[in-house]
Amino acid sequence: MTLNNELQALLEPVPQEQSQAPQTQRAYPAVPRGWESGVRYEPGGTMVVTAPPADKPPAGEADWRERVEEMGLAIPDGFRVRLVEAKHDPAAWHRDNQGDDAVTRAVWRCRYVIEPAAPAWLSAGDVDALVRDAMRRRRKPRASVGTAERALVVVYADAQAGKVGRDGGIPELLARVADRFDKLDDHIRDLKAVGRGPSVAYWADSGDCVEGFENTTQQAFTNDLTLTEMVRVHRRITFEGLDRLAGKFGRVVAATCGSNHGRVRRGKDAVGPPVDDWGIEVMSQIADAYARNQDAYGHVSFAMPERWRDTVSLNIAGHIVGLAHGHQYPRPEKAGDWWRGQTFGRQPVADADILSTGHYHHFRAQQMGNGRLWIQAPTLDNGSDWYTVRSGEVSTSGLLVFSVGPDGWDDLRIL
Repeated sequence: MTLNNELQALLEPVPQEQSQAPQTQRAYPAVPRGWESGVRYEPGGTMVVTAPPADKPPAGEADWRERVEEMGLAIPDGFRVRLVEAKHDPAAWHRDNQGDDAVTRAVWRCRYVIEPAAPAWLSAGDVDALVRDAMRRRRKPRASVGTAERALVVVYADAQAGKVGRDGGIPELLARVADRFDKLDDHIRDLKAVGRGPSVAYWADSGDCVEGFENTTQQAFTNDLTLTEMVRVHRRITFEGLDRLAGKFGRVVAATCGSNHGRVRRGKDAVGPPVDDWGIEVMSQIADAYARNQDAYGHVSFAMPERWRDTVSLNIAGHIVGLAHGHQYPRPEKAGDWWRGQTFGRQPVADADILSTGHYHHFRAQQMGNGRLWIQAPTLDNGSDWYTVRSGEVSTSGLLVFSVGPDGWDDLRIL
């Protein structure tokens, strides 16, 4: 062949069958993000495997294992393959052969995990052995009582001095309160006997200390005390309760809050700011009296609401305890909503870990949110007959107590 002929041959087009690339395996390009084929190794030997797309859906464990092994992965002894995610893609874009037009075809995208065939906690033995070993473990020595503060909280709620009901009048109320104070002495002794004796005491008056005359019409005909006598009785009961605590503890804190029966009223309308309340006034009187005798009562302090507030909060053993009467919401079930609203309003009880309330004359406790506790205290009054007639429910009287320590609350009782 001459040089011209060779040049001419080079310029001739190559036949089509010679220009085609060899046929290739079916390709599935442009996979969704996160579904690229591959393996991710996790601590402890577990592997997360994203397999190439397949035409058929995953079947049983044998099929899962086969698809993983097709990727060249060896499954160790004692491990299993488990399907964790399967996604059907009805319009996956791909071409069967190089040079073909792109088409869509449904495929399955699957992700598997290669993990130990048995849970890790079974590696120490079977279930029976685990239970046996746990129950026969040597108990850790009981921690000795340290110097951390443990506080006793006494919730005095809804005595409503002057009210007459099914359980009597003022003589029965005084006898009931005196009996509960004796049980309080026993409770303090019991706590010490079991190594949980409190080092500080909190007197939490949650309101409605007096019955009043302006809340309902019947009060003018059923009460057995005048308003000043009601206030006087409540003051003397509070003196007695605080005296008992002051004689037993090196530090005592007395707190109260505003309430509906205690509120100073003209008719049914409240008079003055929220602190215009007979319960708050009585606590102020006692604070004045104690201030006159620092030798006997210098270790007793007082907490009352700010002028335009009707709730208080106390830091008790490192935990915030809020005190409110409970008349701020229409029924007990709304306590949580009201409390959450106080958080938005940055009110005194907003940051409370424990909220103690009264008003609804029966005991109730409920955990809320992340570790918060709402406690509704029972009443000390002579009974709410109007409510019993309407609902058939009868509240049981009692004095609520609980303790607060470094680990939170405990020893909740109704005396």
